[in-house]
Amino acid sequence: MTTKSKRGSLKTGLLGLAMASTLGTAAFAQDRTELGFATSASGGTGYMYAVSVATVVNEDSEDLKITPFPSAGVVENDRLLRGDEAQLILHTGGEAYDSYRGEGRYPSAATDLRAILPIYASLVQIVVPADTEATRPGDLKGKRVGLGEPGSSANTYVRQAMEAEGVKDGDYDARPNSLTEQVAGVRDGNLDVLSIVMGAGAPALQDLATSRDVRWISMAPDTLQSVMEMNPPGAVVPAIIKAGTYAGQDSDVQTFGVPIWIMARADLTDAVVTQILTRFLGNMDRASEVHPIVTNTTKEFVAGATPPVPWHDAAVSGLEEMGYSSLPFSE
Repeated sequence: MTTKSKRGSLKTGLLGLAMASTLGTAAFAQDRTELGFATSASGGTGYMYAVSVATVVNEDSEDLKITPFPSAGVVENDRLLRGDEAQLILHTGGEAYDSYRGEGRYPSAATDLRAILPIYASLVQIVVPADTEATRPGDLKGKRVGLGEPGSSANTYVRQAMEAEGVKDGDYDARPNSLTEQVAGVRDGNLDVLSIVMGAGAPALQDLATSRDVRWISMAPDTLQSVMEMNPPGAVVPAIIKAGTYAGQDSDVQTFGVPIWIMARADLTDAVVTQILTRFLGNMDRASEVHPIVTNTTKEFVAGATPPVPWHDAAVSGLEEMGYSSLPFSE
C-alpha cells in the first residue's frame, strides 16, 4: 500500500511537472512576438537585407523573433500584409503610394499601411549579352525580355523605361521569369535581356557576370526624367551602378533607383517598432557582417526619403532616438 501510494505520488508529481513545463512554454510562446517578413527573390539583396535585420534584432532577444522569407515581389508582399500572412514587408515607394490610396493595381485603399524605415534605393538593372547591339531601352524592341515575376518592381519600372523610349507592351517578347530563370536564360542564350530591380552587387548577377560576358544598359537623362514624371514624388531617383561593381564592368552605369521601405500595418505595437529600429540601427556594424547592403542605409538617405504613406506612430521617435531625421508625410 505504501509502495503503491509512493508510486502514485511520484506519477502525480511528474505529471504536474510536465504540465507546468508545458504551460511555461506556452506562456513563453504567447509572450514572444513573432513576425513574418516578406521580402524579395531569394537571390536578391532585399532578402539578404531582411536577414541582416532579423539577425541583429533576434540575437539575445526572448520577446521578439523576425523570420524573413522570399516572395514574388512587392505586390505579393502587400497582399500578404493585408491578409496578416506577413507582419513586416519590403515595399517600394511608388507601389506603397498606390496601395495606400487604392490606385493602380490595388482595388481598395490600405489606409493602415505605415512606413517604418527607408533602407536603400534598389536599382533598375538591365543586362544584355556583351555582343548584342542594344545600348539603351529603346533598342529592346523585338527582344526576348525578362521582366521579373508578375507583381515585381521590374515588371513596372523596366516597362516604364522602355515606354519612355517608345517601346510599348507588345513590341517585345515579355518573359515574366524569376531571377533564377532569367540568369539561366541569358547564360544559355535563350533570353536576350535580363531585367531586375535589385541592389548593386547582387550575388545572382555577380555569378552571371563571371560566367558570361554581359553588359549593363545605361539610361539617358531624358529617359530618367520621363520615368520620374510617370511616378509619384520620391518614387524613383537617379542612381549610378559604380564601375567595377560587376566583373567586366569598366564604367559607371546611369540608371534610376527605387527607394525600398520596411513597412507594417498601423496595429503593429509601438514597442515592437521601437525595438526593431533601436536594435537594428544600433548594431549596423554587426548587420553589415551579415550582408554589406545595409551600409546603404545612411543618415543622409533616410533624411532625404519622401514617405509615400504615413509613418508608424513609433517610427519617427524611434529614428530620432538613434540620431536619424525624417521628412514628414504629406497627402
